[in-house]
Amino acid sequence: MILTMRKTNIHFLVLKQSTVRSSIVTLSLVALLTNPWGTVSRGQGSEPKPSIPAVRIMPPDGSAFLVEQRFDIRAEAPPGVSGALHVSLDGRDISEWNNRSHLTGAPILPRPSPTITNASAFVSRDWSFPRAGNHTVRATAEGAAPREVSFEILAWQGSGSKVRNVILLIGDGMGVAHRTAARIVSRGLTEGRYRNGMLEMDQMQATGLVTTSSLSAMVTDSAPGASCYATGNKGANNEEGVFPDNTDNDALKHSDPESDAFLDNPRVENISEFLRRTRGMNLGLVTTADVTDATPAAFAVHTSNRAASTRIADDYFDRRNQTGLTVLMGGGRRWFEPKGNKKEGGRRTTPTNARVDPERDLVKAFQTAGFAFTDSAESLRAVSASRPPRLLGLFAPSTMPVAFDKLGHGAERVTNVPMLDNMARAAINSLSSSSPRGFFLMIEGASVDKQAHLEDADRTIWETIEFDRAVGVAKRFAERTNSDADPQNDTLVIVTADHETGGFSLIGARNPDPRIPRGSRDAARAYRGFTDYKDADGDGYPDEVDPPNKLIVGFGAGTDHYEDWVSNKRSLQPSINKNGRAVANPHRDGPEDADPASRNGTLITGQIENGEVLGLTADPDREPIINSVHTATDVPLTATGPGAMQFVGVQDNTSVFFKMMRAYGGSYKRVYYDGPQHRSARQR
Repeated sequence: MILTMRKTNIHFLVLKQSTVRSSIVTLSLVALLTNPWGTVSRGQGSEPKPSIPAVRIMPPDGSAFLVEQRFDIRAEAPPGVSGALHVSLDGRDISEWNNRSHLTGAPILPRPSPTITNASAFVSRDWSFPRAGNHTVRATAEGAAPREVSFEILAWQGSGSKVRNVILLIGDGMGVAHRTAARIVSRGLTEGRYRNGMLEMDQMQATGLVTTSSLSAMVTDSAPGASCYATGNKGANNEEGVFPDNTDNDALKHSDPESDAFLDNPRVENISEFLRRTRGMNLGLVTTADVTDATPAAFAVHTSNRAASTRIADDYFDRRNQTGLTVLMGGGRRWFEPKGNKKEGGRRTTPTNARVDPERDLVKAFQTAGFAFTDSAESLRAVSASRPPRLLGLFAPSTMPVAFDKLGHGAERVTNVPMLDNMARAAINSLSSSSPRGFFLMIEGASVDKQAHLEDADRTIWETIEFDRAVGVAKRFAERTNSDADPQNDTLVIVTADHETGGFSLIGARNPDPRIPRGSRDAARAYRGFTDYKDADGDGYPDEVDPPNKLIVGFGAGTDHYEDWVSNKRSLQPSINKNGRAVANPHRDGPEDADPASRNGTLITGQIENGEVLGLTADPDREPIINSVHTATDVPLTATGPGAMQFVGVQDNTSVFFKMMRAYGGSYKRVYYDGPQHRSARQR
């Protein structure tokens, strides 16, 4: 048997079926992930027959959905195969539902985009099932190998106690080491003990780990990383709330990022839509990034291009009744202002799409729809006290300034910009006063990820501390609802990440010996000493950024960069693109730094691709990467409140969605594990 993966043939001599079955299955799965058309060849001897590409079906094999959760079904013939597709569900032909909604029977409008592979396709929207069970979709096309996938429908309603509210806090890119670094810097260590206490996110009822891979790669980006929490299903990198299809590609992302082709992929109903439709619940999204960024958008929008920012902003307003969106706060005002508004940096535009109005004033539209608007820390305080039923806060043209700079440690003077904990408090005040049926609130500490990408350890740690203060706000609210006389208003609080960023590692405490020159590698002392941060006012933020025994951090998934282990006054890229290759940025701790005292940093050699031979590969136009990257590392999850004990153990990222929904539905077990099950050697 020969299985073809891209250009590699793998040959098996079948001597004993029981010993190779697991290997064959495993390699088949690898082949399907690396080659979406599932090419399989069979032959005898050394002359295999030509491969026949298979039909592709979405949802992928092994997917799961809630009872009554809506999703789309799509089947695609391989490139160049344009014959009729025949699609069946549980043995029943459903080909007649092509380009129609299974819910209404009406044609899909607007019509799905044509394929770019000269291949036939089937798509039908809005399928759902009233009972739990297993189902199979099969698709065939002349000139292609058939494909069959199975999916499961899961019950979520039960007779146990239910929560009314869920608050999901996502520290974007926040791995175990990020949390540990924030604890060390914020709380301090004395004789190896955290005698000043732990972080808010450490002090929760349940602790688990979450795997992070996406549908398309071992290492995810934030779009599918958040989408799995929002939908319970794997997504491809750069996509959220959808499955991949053959109507768009990377070239289109560059030429027309707002194209309709990015908004008509097969969809999965997300948590906000489902809860709004079935329970009339409200949605809140809070972030320190653009509100159109990947993580917040995944909980309300369906697109195969996370960079379609104008369309995402429009969707927030146009579909607010479908998602229940009543609180939206963060940066990204540029996508809400008319393009002609130069003062606010309006960037609403699209090269080809007439449906997008570059002069649309979304801020005014939200206000007309009854949303209170705030754009500063001062106005947020006033708005928060009034507990408005609808709230829009846009505090920066793009990503909000980071905590390190808001607290005055950088060269940038930042004033009147709220901290994340103040935003969290305002969101909870608004939602709790206007959501009698409950709410779902996502709060993101976005720049934990963004500063880790920049390999700026100090700003990353300060962002994690700021995020932890927001966790404290959520916990105080949950403590009130979970201890009052009303058993119907309980709150579940979950803290996790979508992935880990940077290969963040804690090396030790800096060597304080004054004879060691700044920038010497010998400053990165190993196995000795503790840090000596001080926090006189007890706010969790150290008074000094660069104490003598400062925490030394490394980046295992980083680029070439200069490092002197002293905080950077300005946030700069660690590497630059020089003649198509990523090299260390000489302006950051290097020989051309604006500060003469910072010009002697050690050159740290990176470990990720830098473009040195990309011109010889199949992707010669790929830009070199000039910052650290995400990793496939599991991320921690902590939770408190009814249903928290479900999250103990190691779990797939998609299972977080189902566990949240079991908490809403009262069907959770006190201790619940749904990860990979141990199999005996005989079963293997």
